[in-house]
Amino acid sequence: MLNRLFFGRADRPDAAPLVRPKTRPELFRQSLRVRFLSMFGPNLIVALFFLPALVWTEMTLQITSGVSADPAATLSSQLVGTYLVGLFLCITITGPAMAGLSLLMRNWARGENCYRIATLFGGMKRNWKQGMLAAALSGLTPLLFYSTFNYYGAMSETASLLYLLPLALCGLLCIFLLLMQQTVYTLLVTYALPFRKVLKNAFLLVFLELPRSLLTLVVSLLPLLAACGLLLLLPLHTGLIVVLICAYYALIGLSLERFVAASFANFACEKHLNSRLPGARVDIGLKSERTVGGDEPSDAGAPVQ
Repeated sequence: MLNRLFFGRADRPDAAPLVRPKTRPELFRQSLRVRFLSMFGPNLIVALFFLPALVWTEMTLQITSGVSADPAATLSSQLVGTYLVGLFLCITITGPAMAGLSLLMRNWARGENCYRIATLFGGMKRNWKQGMLAAALSGLTPLLFYSTFNYYGAMSETASLLYLLPLALCGLLCIFLLLMQQTVYTLLVTYALPFRKVLKNAFLLVFLELPRSLLTLVVSLLPLLAACGLLLLLPLHTGLIVVLICAYYALIGLSLERFVAASFANFACEKHLNSRLPGARVDIGLKSERTVGGDEPSDAGAPVQ
């Protein structure tokens, strides 16, 4: 009985090995199907780092409702700047967790096996400094957009319409900063680079793969866009919709967003960076996986695993 328990029956065939996909959409679907249930645990851990941002938002809303009978007017005129500064600090402290989650999702998007908790905390430990810088960039984006919109918008109304030009440029910059979030975390957990070179490569990858980057951003924002649509259509159920969207991101939403971003970032990095590094792998997880130059990866130029 014990021999059968450990070694199984001799006449029973082994499970068929998982066939490597031929295309990246197949790799995405296969990896998501295999790893979906495993995303809940890491997502709950990372969601804890977003609690300060949630508490700060709730405190701001409570203050707004207590100051004026018209919360929207008070919020737009007095509290938005203070709220965005506090939000910037709250988002900055999520950087290490997002770096660890990005490392885990990068491996899973490649179809590679790894330990969930060890990979998550290992990525946090190794990349916490650059992770905080990347998160600070994320938190700075809404503050930058709000400040430039207020300043140049007011100047265009009172002085000259030419001030709409720098307003448009700042808006374009904010869009590119959002797009760079799709690749910056994967770059900093994969390559041993200074942060300025991480930003440079993130910008170049977004620029070279602009249509795919825009599609990735839209897919990542679909839950928020759907929630905004429901808030407009069902204003009487605002509380329930807010609770549902918060529960979605607390349980699985953060991991799914990072998984989608990592799938795009893996493709962009392997196409534009790894293909120029002798010894680096390309088409990782696909049947066509190969090593550039046919050499083993070197410590100096290969991606950091």
